Amino acid sequence: MKVIANTIGIFFILLISSCSTNLIKSDWNEKETFVDTVLSKISQQKNTTKRSEILFLDSSLNGRQLNLKQQIQIYAYKSGIYCYHLQKPDSAKLYADSMLYILKDKNPQEYPNAYTYAYYTNGDALYANNQFNEAYTFYYKARAFNSTNKDYCSLKEYSYRVGMILFKQRKFKDAAKNFQQSLAESDLCEKGKIFSNYYRKQELQNNIALSYYMQGNYDSALTYYNRALDYISAHQKADSTTFFYDEMAKGVVYGNLGDIFKKRGDKEEAEKNYKKSVAINFNSGRETSDAQYSYLKLAELYEESARITDLENALKEIRISLNKTPNPKGEIKWHKLSWNYYELTDNPKNAYYHLSKYQNLTEEDEKINKKIYEVDINKQLELLEQENQLQIARQENEISRAYLIMSLAVLSFIILLSIVLARNWLLSKNHVKKLKELNETVHSQNEQLEIAMGALQKTLGEKDSILKLVAHDLRTPVASIPTMVEIIMSEDNEEQKKEYLEMIKSACNSSLTLIAEIMATADISSSNIEKEPTLLNEFINDCAAILDIKVKEKNQQLTVRYLENDISVPMNPEKMKRVVFNLVTNSVKFSKRDTSINLALSVKENHAIIEITDQGIGIPEKIIPEIFDISKSGKRKGTEGEKSYGLGLNICKKIVEAHSGKISVISEEGKGSTFTVALPLS
Repeated sequence: MKVIANTIGIFFILLISSCSTNLIKSDWNEKETFVDTVLSKISQQKNTTKRSEILFLDSSLNGRQLNLKQQIQIYAYKSGIYCYHLQKPDSAKLYADSMLYILKDKNPQEYPNAYTYAYYTNGDALYANNQFNEAYTFYYKARAFNSTNKDYCSLKEYSYRVGMILFKQRKFKDAAKNFQQSLAESDLCEKGKIFSNYYRKQELQNNIALSYYMQGNYDSALTYYNRALDYISAHQKADSTTFFYDEMAKGVVYGNLGDIFKKRGDKEEAEKNYKKSVAINFNSGRETSDAQYSYLKLAELYEESARITDLENALKEIRISLNKTPNPKGEIKWHKLSWNYYELTDNPKNAYYHLSKYQNLTEEDEKINKKIYEVDINKQLELLEQENQLQIARQENEISRAYLIMSLAVLSFIILLSIVLARNWLLSKNHVKKLKELNETVHSQNEQLEIAMGALQKTLGEKDSILKLVAHDLRTPVASIPTMVEIIMSEDNEEQKKEYLEMIKSACNSSLTLIAEIMATADISSSNIEKEPTLLNEFINDCAAILDIKVKEKNQQLTVRYLENDISVPMNPEKMKRVVFNLVTNSVKFSKRDTSINLALSVKENHAIIEITDQGIGIPEKIIPEIFDISKSGKRKGTEGEKSYGLGLNICKKIVEAHSGKISVISEEGKGSTFTVALPLS
């Protein structure tokens, strides 16, 4: 699969100079500059290395004064090169951070284009460094600049990146949908004729095909591969200046076509396509990493056919290429093939060496893959949307305060006017009547003001509770970080340093979890809960599929008792998922290993009933009344020391009550607990 580098590295900068024309802002000059000319020359060079391209760029810019757009172009280009071609994500992040540094004194609303590409570049650098949650946060920020005014040239980049994350998570169906959405947005991009947009469109057709292939839908995959080849060929006829990169794109598609023919048992046609891919991209300065994969797949064919000499030659050539252009996943496959080769040639010593390398590299790769599976895009989007809504709420509070001051001023004026009217009451009954009416008006406004002040006081009380919770639970992890940093600075033992860094990471993650929990408690009420008819069995089945992984972490068993006949319940599925997840996660946390957790559905008195029963440590009777209260201290550690912030059940209660439902608990210490959620059917 073609990686983000295809546009981030060489063509991303062309995208920068072309998108976002819908934003009529002063931060972006569409007029071509000498930087555009230099980058265009680099894109037309053949058989060059990425390091030589950077040297050529630096020499061309020597002594030149760069404006904002040109600096953004240069940093984005270099970040892409280091990120995906030179395999140095740390260096890529430095250039991405430099983009934000030169924008630090500038208002994002006044420089939307510059910030959009700074956010995308930072997200890509973090993505390459396996920091997936952080990467998605930057992608979301970039999308926020362009979602309201429908700048499709930029929105397509967001859809593309989300598709890449979903593909890595092996959610191929969802990945295909995002790639198709990005392709549709590319068609709507006003500058559809620019090369960067053309290049993205052919890549998206390839990625859609690959997503279908991973689902086992080979016919649809073949259709999209052929569309991509036809699309590239048509462009070659219309514009011969891009022949070098058009051929590179074809080479990638040929390698993927070989996979389909191999799956269908046509090894001869598979070999032909793999060889075409290798011939185009392997030693030409084009898409080397992809060509390495194609060559490795060709070597697999040699192994399966016992073509020992061909396999040996292929492994030697691939080794030379991997030394020049690192490819972590390619290394794994190379060592596996080398292990098989030495077994075929009866060389157990070398076979064992490559087997060990293969196993070690596979374990490291699985650790990285585990991180991408932890990214829940929907949850991330929900949290970021909540953060955005919180910012809006703060702004609205400022407006409300201004209105309150204005109201007090008006009230003062009315009181003054009342005094004047009172003095004239002796002169005219008519004045008395008017004064009475005015006093009634003032009284009414006073009552409204008292109601408003009461509501404000309640809000302040809840805020104080949350602030106390934050101060208490954040103090320890945050206070420990400076101490551990000082120890690290004075420590010579690298292993000890790594251990302290892991402790710092754990403290930060704990703090972030607390912050996420606190944000989830905000703004949950019946007025902002959008309900929809939801089949209860199907809903619980989706929840159980995800929770089964969590339960197995402690070797526990989750059993579900469904309704005999599924029913529709009005609810907000995403909010209610949080309730089910929180309750089952609590059961996991407070139950020992090798125990069972039961999730049962029933219908009673026009209510849908969800019961979660565990065999855990139970809840002491004295704290049962306060476990749903955010201001109480009913939080406890789990059976294996799992941390609890005492917010999860409060969130559950708010969500259930926002659905006009009820949540309750029956528990006996040492024997387990049963939480019951009752939701009205209408």
